[in-house]
Amino acid sequence: MASKTVWIAVAVIVVVIAAVAALMYKPAAPSQPTATSPTPTSAAPSSTSTTQATTSTTVKVITIGAEVPLSGSLQFMGTSGQCAIQLAVHDANQMFADKGIQFQLVVQDSACDPNLALQKLQTLYSQGIRFVVGLTCSSELSAVMNFAEQNHILITSISTSPLLAVPKPYIFRLPPTDNAQARVLVALMHMLGIKRIVIVYRSDAWGQGLTQAIINDSKLYGIQVLGAFGYDPSPSAMPAAEQAAVQKASAALGTPGPDAALEIVSFDQDGAAVVQAAMNDPVLSKVRWFGTDSNVYGTAIMQAGGKALAAAKFMGAVASPNPNDPHYQKFAQEFKQFCGHAPTGYDPYYYDTAMMVLKAIAETGSTDPTVINSVLEQWGKNGTYVGATGPVYFDQYHDREYASYLIVGVEIINGTPTWVEAGFYNGTTGQITVFPQGQPLFSS
Repeated sequence: MASKTVWIAVAVIVVVIAAVAALMYKPAAPSQPTATSPTPTSAAPSSTSTTQATTSTTVKVITIGAEVPLSGSLQFMGTSGQCAIQLAVHDANQMFADKGIQFQLVVQDSACDPNLALQKLQTLYSQGIRFVVGLTCSSELSAVMNFAEQNHILITSISTSPLLAVPKPYIFRLPPTDNAQARVLVALMHMLGIKRIVIVYRSDAWGQGLTQAIINDSKLYGIQVLGAFGYDPSPSAMPAAEQAAVQKASAALGTPGPDAALEIVSFDQDGAAVVQAAMNDPVLSKVRWFGTDSNVYGTAIMQAGGKALAAAKFMGAVASPNPNDPHYQKFAQEFKQFCGHAPTGYDPYYYDTAMMVLKAIAETGSTDPTVINSVLEQWGKNGTYVGATGPVYFDQYHDREYASYLIVGVEIINGTPTWVEAGFYNGTTGQITVFPQGQPLFSS
């Protein structure tokens, strides 16, 4: 009986010890996922949300939108620009990780279609997104301006038309307006001894604005504009509309000569139709050709008539930071690693449309578009933000000031028509520097 009692007592002690051990042991809680920046999709959460990280630190997830032409006449520009914007989001997430902020990106294809651009902006707005970057075409920016202002959607854009050099609450344009581009093109023509020109242009907000600016500046150099002929840029009108405009321009120019030139104010795909018509024209095929920021580096225009472009010593200008600026050089190196090719055209401006907004949000801790609008206005007065395109100054219309341009042309290299960076226009001094590889394009 005594031994049984002992065993019972031992059993009780073991049970008590096991219970105490169970109370003292508490397994670790499973780790929670951290916020990440997903591949762009057509759907997204609201512009801000929070996620609980493993360290119990709240991560604020902020979603911004982008509208770029992933199809249509400026597809070559939008595809590369999308990667520049993605790089900005990637960089911002590394730069501001200590602030507990994680940025996400939603990309919409605007196709440079005004109606589609408005629809896509309304879609982003319905998802709670209040910051949209990258809008490229002036026609689409014009179409969304009222909706953006009414709903306090902050937009940073690549648009350049002088027609939009008007008050634009909540809208900022990172490249300079085409008033600056016109000065470069006309200065380039004057430098090359051009006295007579005809212009073939796409009849939209961008084409009309740039064409008028070229006409105005030509007077300063005594260059005669013998005619400017617009065409319907819609795909359904191609190529008949471009061909008709080229025929009118040819008749207006009359006779070819070393003092005569054709100015092509176009995008890439419609520019290809203009080139095909001009290369077969008895007058225009014998004069020098000039382009614009929206057809240099183009793929369709090069495929349509690369050899003709080289024969006409085609040159255009695109807004560009100084190639020797350390900020641009750092961006160019990162861009090539991230996107797989060297930046061209407006890639650094696409980057800054995003990074400037992301930095303002991170430094203020605010996702209120009204607050960020005020911050960008102040930064634009002082040149506070210095990005891939250098210091950013805005005028009273939220348009970029102090413009420099890269001059780009076409040469035959190893038997192949190739885009060549031919020179640089300094926006401060007004001087054109010819690069060694560009010498053939500047010869008579």
